[in-house]
Amino acid sequence: MSGNIKKIVEPNSGIDYSLEKDFKIFTLSKELPITTYPSYIRLGIVIYCVKGNAKIDIYSNKHIITPKELIIILPGQLVALTDVSVDFQIRYFTITESFYSDILSGISRFSPHFFFYMRQHYYFKMEDVETLSFVDFFELLIRKAVDPENQYRRESVILLLRILFLDIYNHYKVNSLDSTATIDVHKKELTHKFFQLVMSNYLTMVVKEVSGKSAKDWITEYMILELKGLLTNSTLNIQEIVEKTQFSNQSSLGRFFRRHTGLSPLQYRKKYLTTEQRTNFSKNNTI
Repeated sequence: MSGNIKKIVEPNSGIDYSLEKDFKIFTLSKELPITTYPSYIRLGIVIYCVKGNAKIDIYSNKHIITPKELIIILPGQLVALTDVSVDFQIRYFTITESFYSDILSGISRFSPHFFFYMRQHYYFKMEDVETLSFVDFFELLIRKAVDPENQYRRESVILLLRILFLDIYNHYKVNSLDSTATIDVHKKELTHKFFQLVMSNYLTMVVKEVSGKSAKDWITEYMILELKGLLTNSTLNIQEIVEKTQFSNQSSLGRFFRRHTGLSPLQYRKKYLTTEQRTNFSKNNTI
């Protein structure tokens, strides 16, 4: 189905072109659909700053938007926009969550760590050549959107946006260490599915309806089970367990474990280890 992209003619709407609700282009605007207080945004937004400045905050990662910057906001992020200058002008387009999913569906699966990476690395300062390239890209999106002879307008826009998101993902791959290289393939698959469900806002509701427990309760239960298993493993000390489970430090792990079991990690270990094992570990663990 090609979709129905149309020129918007309503006065003061700010929208120049639209593919129903899925995709909207704003060729020159002073405002963004972002609140001044942190709130989860349901849209993906790609912004190019023409002039002026504004302060943007994504998951407490603050940045001043300035001219010739490209801002990439993914759907589902916690965003706020404040201190907008009177001369602030931008070009931007928005995409819905479902349209974003359609874009990514034709691309090799992104690492879940990419979405965390983009919480901090969401702005790109552009050189003159890069600016000209983006303006050309922006104009190409519009041409493909409004071409009356193009029976595949929706598909054309999706393919162009796939190129954009592949470029962004390539930037992530080049500029970050892939910490998932040693993670087992099955775990990657489970992690990807988990993030998809979380971003769709269905996980807690569905899991609780089916099992009687919230997703948070299930995660806590499995974390405790993992910790108990590691604590009864005679080859690991407490600090190694902290690193393996990615707690910030021993105190953080200790508080979490005690809150859910009534015992400190060392107390639990002593309770279940043999006399010989207790002697070996008591010298180096103080939780």
